Amino acid sequence: MHLGAQKLALKQKEAKLAAAFPKGVRCQKCLEYGHWSYECTGKRKYLHRSSRTQVLKKNLNKLSTKK
Repeated sequence: MHLGAQKLALKQKEAKLAAAFPKGVRCQKCLEYGHWSYECTGKRKYLHRSSRTQVLKKNLNKLSTKK
C-alpha cells in the first residue's frame, strides 16, 4: 500500500467513526450540535459563569437569611 492509499483508508476510517456517533454531540468551542471541537470552524462563544466564590457567598447568604 502506498502513502496515498494509506491516507485514503485513514480518512475513510475517521469518517466511519464520526458517522457512528449520534448527532447530539455538542462542540465545546462554539456550543453548536453535530460536530466535535477539533472539527469546528465557528468562533468561540463567550459563556458567562459566576465564579465559585460568588456562588458560595450567595448560598451562604441564603442560609443566613433563612435562619
